[in-house]
Amino acid sequence: MKTKAFTLPTISEVDFSISYVDLESTFNINENESHIHEECEIYLNLSGDVSFEVENKIYPISRGSVIITRPYEYHHCIYHSNECHKHYWITFSAGQKDELLNLFFKREKGVDNLIILNEKELSELCDLLDEMLSNNTDFLKRRINFLKVIYVLNNGKKAVHTNSIDGISADTLRALQYIDEHLTEEISIKNIADACNISLSTLERRFKESLNTSPFAVLRKKRLIASMECLRRGDAVYEAAYKSGFSDYSNYIHLFRKQFGMTPLQYKKKFEVK
Repeated sequence: MKTKAFTLPTISEVDFSISYVDLESTFNINENESHIHEECEIYLNLSGDVSFEVENKIYPISRGSVIITRPYEYHHCIYHSNECHKHYWITFSAGQKDELLNLFFKREKGVDNLIILNEKELSELCDLLDEMLSNNTDFLKRRINFLKVIYVLNNGKKAVHTNSIDGISADTLRALQYIDEHLTEEISIKNIADACNISLSTLERRFKESLNTSPFAVLRKKRLIASMECLRRGDAVYEAAYKSGFSDYSNYIHLFRKQFGMTPLQYKKKFEVK
């Protein structure tokens, strides 16, 4: 007698929400919009002059680009113009041990966040998402379609961040690299401009044009993101502040809470072993 058996991987209860967004003018609205939350997220681009920052990496975005993030993985959409931005946005909560969600949980933060879909895959994914958004779709069909969405993403092409991104000037990219390499040092914006062989005013203008922000704001945010990694590793809050370049402990706590909506200690506790 021959028998065949298969054990289905554990699938926990998945709570998800989905939105289709069509924004005609988003530049000012999203100037300082940053995201860090306890759900996984899927962003699917259909159009728009944007790129995406995840942790301390910047990814190029075009039609068919998908950005995935897991809980408490910092991410931010960078708008380069007021061009119409059409995209789908899905958030969901699920257990980290689900083998079906290895795409989200079995990787380092800030790594393998970008998936590129070809037109066939994009069309398939859009059909699934549109059906999920339909009022005529029942609960079971939505659940099935969610699993199909994960299947499509698993078969998509993984891509990496790049040092050449449309909408971001070469001077800005050089400055970002310099900031990363000297993050914990006592550097000034003038130091950054000198390292890029441009004037301070040119550096400020490049960042405004490319990222709609200032070099100082980027330096501060990158230090905050670096401190998040320290906190995830178990460092005390004061250690995370010092290691990421903050000399003023109280100001660090204030800035962290303002940027991420929680204190460094609250964030640290999210990663403590129960």
